[in-house]
Amino acid sequence: GRIVKLDDVKPSRRALELAEKFSINGELAELILREADAIYGGVEKAVLTLKDHMLTVNAGIDNKNAPLGCVALWPENVRDTAKQLREELFRKTGKKVAVMIIDSGLIPLVRGTVGLALAVAGFKPIEDYRGLRDLYGKEVLITQHAVAEDLASAAHLFMGEASEETPIVLVKGAPLKFDDEVYGLEDLALPQRECVFMRTFKADC
Repeated sequence: GRIVKLDDVKPSRRALELAEKFSINGELAELILREADAIYGGVEKAVLTLKDHMLTVNAGIDNKNAPLGCVALWPENVRDTAKQLREELFRKTGKKVAVMIIDSGLIPLVRGTVGLALAVAGFKPIEDYRGLRDLYGKEVLITQHAVAEDLASAAHLFMGEASEETPIVLVKGAPLKFDDEVYGLEDLALPQRECVFMRTFKADC
């Protein structure tokens, strides 16, 4: 990701208003305004935002595991980053290894963080069950399996959230459908008009 020194950030008046409303510092609020595509509200210390098609807290900005006085932002183009990592691994090892870039995130009304996929290179991140039959022969109408999200949460369990020092997890034997494609958040996200959560939200600013 990108590392930004908070001392290099000058909060705007709008950022200071956001900071006061959600009890965050003005520099962080300014970065949230710059990074977020929309803001929907929040609670103390956490602003609910839309960032690159994903509903996330503080536009993905994190002060954990960043140097003192700094915060970590998502890569500028996380899809290209996944593609480059996969290509570099192939050049160095001669092996086609799938790559996934993940972050931690939240699920509504669930306590704690889970792993969320930001980009995938080398396997199909979603398996569409629509049109298949269940155990009782009934047609599956709307279910799509978020394979990448399941794998991201499994990796997140080992990576942790504090001082574990485990930035990479090697997964073997996962039941994936491999390919040579690269998928970004625009491919992983559900259109807002089809999302049961997003259809109820209205952006604050």
